[in-house]
Amino acid sequence: MGSSILVSFGQVAFQAQFNPILIIIAWILGGLLVLPEMLLLSEGATSYPENGTSYYWIKRAKWNACSFWFGWIMVLFVSATAVATACLAFGNIVVTLLKLENQWYGKMFGILILFGLVLMQLLIKKSSGYSQIIFALLKGLPIVLVLIIAMVYGNTSSFTDDTINKNLSQIYLSSFLLLPATAMTMFAYSGMEAITYVSGEVINPRKNIPRAMIIATIMIVILYIILAIGLLTINKPQAWIGPNGFNNVWYYAIMNNPKIPPVLNYLFSILAIFIFVGSLNSFLVYHSRLIFKMSEEKDFFAFFQKTTKLTNMPYLAMLFLVILAVIYILWTSLFNVTNYFILAVSVLKFITMLSLIYLRINDSKYEPLYQKPLFIILVILALSSCLITFIGSILAMYYYAQNTHNMWELWNCLLVLGGMLSGYPLYYVKKWCAQKLKPKKQKDNINSKENG
Repeated sequence: MGSSILVSFGQVAFQAQFNPILIIIAWILGGLLVLPEMLLLSEGATSYPENGTSYYWIKRAKWNACSFWFGWIMVLFVSATAVATACLAFGNIVVTLLKLENQWYGKMFGILILFGLVLMQLLIKKSSGYSQIIFALLKGLPIVLVLIIAMVYGNTSSFTDDTINKNLSQIYLSSFLLLPATAMTMFAYSGMEAITYVSGEVINPRKNIPRAMIIATIMIVILYIILAIGLLTINKPQAWIGPNGFNNVWYYAIMNNPKIPPVLNYLFSILAIFIFVGSLNSFLVYHSRLIFKMSEEKDFFAFFQKTTKLTNMPYLAMLFLVILAVIYILWTSLFNVTNYFILAVSVLKFITMLSLIYLRINDSKYEPLYQKPLFIILVILALSSCLITFIGSILAMYYYAQNTHNMWELWNCLLVLGGMLSGYPLYYVKKWCAQKLKPKKQKDNINSKENG
């Protein structure tokens, strides 16, 4: 549970055309779509109780081009966009609180907090560990506050409005609208697979990992559905809109309800800052370690393994991640960056599912949790989820471009998709260059020894 509390709800509402019923259905469908994937990941994690999850599985399958491609997508289009999203959302809250109209101020605030956290992690010993514990506790405060506001000041007017019947009368259109709306929920639901990242450290993983995955998924899905209903009781979806669009829907939903004291509006926004700072703090730790790991596996340059003496943080990997995030922050909007994240995650999930199928068939050390018929059903559902998310995210970008009358927004999305796909052939270019340079290096080494 992190930055998606402010990022996802407005985007889901926008794609569902502000229909309260469709909004809730989208959150339910998103949760149902993610569950088969979690079950399959738990089988992979129990078969190979090693840290590293999908990346490790692809390496074990000896899909060298795929592992390089996986790293290419993960770092450039998932890690960097996750950091950029938290920065942009943080900046939007600060801009809202200070009543600034220029969104470049928000970008500036986001970049400043990013560099502040980097300096803290590089210069203060054990700061990343202690700060994550503190932020984990603080992140629950705004969630508790909005639920209290919903219970005390909420009403059912959103569910009696004419907008409920607006698209439900056309079943086909409603189903079509749910594709992009459901895709937007995936930003909130992504991250539950983190349980498998530490499968090598879990006691009795065959029993505890599947149990943890199922319980965590159900709890998070229920919590997001409750939050969606809570937001709808606080105000109608049309009242969530602020001058800067859907960047801070909770703030405007609370502010536009005359029954709610204004002080609660500002209190929520101040508490919500902890969510984004906490998310950024954990992103920097985890995603920089990912770059470090891929550098060890020779899928990235070796110099990314350099660490600081004081804090043992991979400072070059972290700097690379920050530079990529800043490019996203300056280049595009919060909605676009979120969409790039969803596109990339859907591609990575597809690669992960294929690697699990391959390992189950070909690796004697693979230990199935499910009977073959159930496994096939789960695979079909998980791959369908990847396809729905992929198509839905492109449709979401198309609708967004139409509404903003700026089709360049859609072309940006397609350019990012092209960048993702280019990672696979780049492996072979990298391999060819290495083979061409190898004889020259060997010859230089022989000459230097003879001269020596």
